[in-house]
Amino acid sequence: MLVAISVFYFLTLFHYMQPKTTDLEQTAWRNVRCFTLFRMFFSARFYYPVYALLFLDYGLTLGQFGILNGIWAVTIVLLEVPSGALADTIGRRRLLVVAGLCMLFEMALLLVAPIGGGWLFALFALNRVLSGAAEAAASGADEALAYDSLKAAGLEDQWGKVLERVQRDTSLAFFFAMMIGAAVYDPRMVNAVLQFLGASFAVEQAQLIKLPILLTFLSAVVVFCMSLRMKETPSGTERSVGETLSQSWRQTGAAARWIWATPLPFGIILAAMVLDSVVRQFLTLASEYWNVIDLPIASYGLIGSGMALMGLFVPRVARILAEKSTPLKNFLLTSSAVLIGLIGLGFAIPIWGIVPAVFLYASIQLTGFFVSRYLNEAAPSEQRATVLSFRGLSTNFSYGAVSLMYSGLIVWIKAQQSGEIVGTAAEHSVFVESLQSFAWYFAFTVLMVFFIHRLRFDKKA
Repeated sequence: MLVAISVFYFLTLFHYMQPKTTDLEQTAWRNVRCFTLFRMFFSARFYYPVYALLFLDYGLTLGQFGILNGIWAVTIVLLEVPSGALADTIGRRRLLVVAGLCMLFEMALLLVAPIGGGWLFALFALNRVLSGAAEAAASGADEALAYDSLKAAGLEDQWGKVLERVQRDTSLAFFFAMMIGAAVYDPRMVNAVLQFLGASFAVEQAQLIKLPILLTFLSAVVVFCMSLRMKETPSGTERSVGETLSQSWRQTGAAARWIWATPLPFGIILAAMVLDSVVRQFLTLASEYWNVIDLPIASYGLIGSGMALMGLFVPRVARILAEKSTPLKNFLLTSSAVLIGLIGLGFAIPIWGIVPAVFLYASIQLTGFFVSRYLNEAAPSEQRATVLSFRGLSTNFSYGAVSLMYSGLIVWIKAQQSGEIVGTAAEHSVFVESLQSFAWYFAFTVLMVFFIHRLRFDKKA
């Protein structure tokens, strides 16, 4: 892991060691280096491949897991606009420092949280609030600071190359984080390595629960250090926090009214909320699903990395579909893929259950491309950024609502079982039964999209 971190750091460092003739250029390239590493280590977290499994191994229930995901999404929704206003007022660098601190504290909380002990849910709830706050604080601020630094030095024409490099390095970091995070969580894999090294002891699963958290805490240290190394670019007009917040809310309200009054973006936002929420709900539960279909823990990272590599060709397919078909047909195509995947999940077929998950991973990538393309084409230039941020607000809101509904579903299923099954078998039974409800819920919400859109606009025809 340390070797991988060192390779990431020095490759990025040497890539941006170009001749610099002015102080502004030095600042620009320093910010670009820090931005690259900030984005890499903030995005690629070692606990992602075992996300749900880790929460359950700590002693939480599936219902509590759903509530925690809802808390995370609601925190982002509530802080998205205020954090943007603060970034414009007190500076992007300070918001990035706050994001780094939040990430440090959210990981520290999980490191000190007792496995199966008291106050566990409260500590995890605070962890989710800090995680959501970190996401909101970092959202766009890192990118804006790097771009403004290049623009101040007259190097804005380099932004495309910088962004391409950042996306490639972040994907590589994500690949390593998924592989390493899953491997260090699997006692068979860790014990095999220890035996190869000649160690005279072995470890058990309980001793490895916090290892992905520790690695992510080390990543948080890198994130915090990079935020401190960044340098703010002088801005033009100065406004108070209140004025900036007021303007941000006005812009958000204007974007919401435009979406409400315009058929295409209204339908796109509805479709995004329906598709994103249900697929993302599964993605947060993926590690528990892999466990139920009898896949070894070490394979979770390989699966996640393999699914991520679909991003190399799915966007190209999406581009062709967007050029040759209509938004309605593409929505129906994506919805069909999601429905097939959700129906397949309900069978929880050992090993082969991975196949329906492929449909969902591909669908979330198709959805992201279609929504971004159609909204960018439809939105007026003066409010394009606000419309795109409203997309994030709406999808996180729907994801939070679905997470809370899922926790209620778990409680209801457990009440119906009445203690007929106990232990791990009971948890697996509840989980599989909850998966069987996903397809029905999704089919209903797709129909509601057509009903609401028709109710909103067809009456004016």
